[in-house]
Amino acid sequence: MDDCLTRSDSSQLVSLLHYEGLTGTTLTRVDQLVTKELSRSGFSRILVMVRSLEILSENRDDLQKLIDHGLIVKVLSWFQAVHDLLTSDLHTSTSPLLSLAEGFYDYFLLLGQSPLPVSQLSVVLLQLARSALEPQITFTLRLEAIRTFNSILESLSREQRKLIQNNQNHTHILSQVAAAVLTVGDYELQVSLSEALCRLTPRKDRQQRANQWFSNHDISNAFCDIRDGDFEVDCRRFLNFVNCCHGDNKRVYTFPCRRAFLDSTELFRPKDDKLNEFWIDFNLDSRCVSFFIDDPQGFLWGSVHLLREDVDHYSIQLKHDECTGAETVLSVQLNNPIMHLNNRGQTVKLTFDPEHHRQLEEAAGRIFMEHSSPHVTDSGGTVQASPSAARSSGRSYSRKKPKSKSQLKILPLSSPSSEEDISVTTLLLEEKVFPGQKRDVLVSYQLEEPGSPPEGERPCEEAEPSVKSKEPVNEPESDQISGITTAFKTFKAQLEQHFTGCLEKIEAEVNLSLKECQQHVSSLLTAVHQHRLVLLQSFENSITDQLSRLEENSTSLNSISTQILSFFQSEMQRLGSFCEEQQQRLKSLESAEGRLSSQ
Repeated sequence: MDDCLTRSDSSQLVSLLHYEGLTGTTLTRVDQLVTKELSRSGFSRILVMVRSLEILSENRDDLQKLIDHGLIVKVLSWFQAVHDLLTSDLHTSTSPLLSLAEGFYDYFLLLGQSPLPVSQLSVVLLQLARSALEPQITFTLRLEAIRTFNSILESLSREQRKLIQNNQNHTHILSQVAAAVLTVGDYELQVSLSEALCRLTPRKDRQQRANQWFSNHDISNAFCDIRDGDFEVDCRRFLNFVNCCHGDNKRVYTFPCRRAFLDSTELFRPKDDKLNEFWIDFNLDSRCVSFFIDDPQGFLWGSVHLLREDVDHYSIQLKHDECTGAETVLSVQLNNPIMHLNNRGQTVKLTFDPEHHRQLEEAAGRIFMEHSSPHVTDSGGTVQASPSAARSSGRSYSRKKPKSKSQLKILPLSSPSSEEDISVTTLLLEEKVFPGQKRDVLVSYQLEEPGSPPEGERPCEEAEPSVKSKEPVNEPESDQISGITTAFKTFKAQLEQHFTGCLEKIEAEVNLSLKECQQHVSSLLTAVHQHRLVLLQSFENSITDQLSRLEENSTSLNSISTQILSFFQSEMQRLGSFCEEQQQRLKSLESAEGRLSSQ
């Protein structure tokens, strides 16, 4: 086995397992080998084993043998170990570990299509749901976990799905799924979580369950308006409403788009008569801008994801011309080109109504510029203001790439105790658009960097002419005091506003920490409960096997007893007949002797 793992030869390993026999002893050896590799981070070697088991499981007879010998319990224990590594600080986002997790997802999907007992399948689904809800796991794995969850549910029969719907463990996990729909910062993950809620909630129970999950009655009613036949469209309405309810604390910004282009190629919204807008989602948790597009060559909708690490720079401009009127244009320049319908492009342009300009600036800034928390190292580079931002027509940003092996940390702009200069955002030009204007209206900001010259020493070719300060001559002392008082009041008001903002941020971080602690405790309790279920399932399987053997032995013993009784009865009949015959012979002899005596 070790040689097959070293060569990554899944086919040869399958042949070897067949040769040794799919017995409990073989499965124990496999379990010991996988456990050993987990302890020394041999993730690529474990992936070879998982793929070999996947090949074996395609044969239902082989899979049934493995299940009878406790395969599911062992696979779930391996996956639990992988889950723990994904949430630890030692192996986060390592490529072999991520590939191994995806390998387990593929194997779970195959098990979902096999004749696996519902009790064991239920535990598999619970493990996938836990992975989807774990905030420390890489976002792509969380999304893939809940998609695998939904695919398994889709492949089940109505009777199997009903048994899982009535399972109390799934009732508990669904409340956590519903809570995640409200807080997760990615539209596609929200959709998949909502799909899981709909699949595991019968229509007749949906209103009652929704009222338990969502404290806001408007949100619960919006969820109940989702129809299975029009899930994509109705779920879009539901999630747009949910995200708007969060106000300034929203994690997903959604805007209707006028037109979209990949270089010179126009991208069109999906062809669905019930879809009334071309929606663009700005996702804070996944750090990407995403939207669905029409794909004439495919059955499903196409999608575009502008990931933060793939963006070189972007700009937002407010334009106006006689043909299109006022519009806001978001232009994103990518590091590498992307493909759509055999067309390559590296620049994506999205146009919106000008009324969304301010929110678009906020959303784009939070995705492409802000870091999730202070003092965080971003291996993909930090997003900073473009050096040409103050000179270009519009608000433009670019990504600075760190030097090799360097680690860049982003610190807060300012804090109450900071003795350094506070970074100032200076408005260079701001104009409003009025009907009849024929020129572009550009809003541009310059972000000062440490070490930049003081405000009074800056060149101001693009700013409005400023009046140079002169030495006051014979200025009355009362005027000086009045000016100082006014300046101090202004400074005090600014400090109060700054301190209030800091307090709100701290409160938000504390609330988020409490939610994360609650999720951790809940995940731990769920893991303990799932382990109990696995042990109970193992005990049930053992008892079932013993009862089956007892039944078989009892049947054999009953058959032997029946044969003995039958033989004994037949022999008794033969003995009785023999005795009667002899009695008759004796009587005949006595009668003959009597006749001879009388003569």
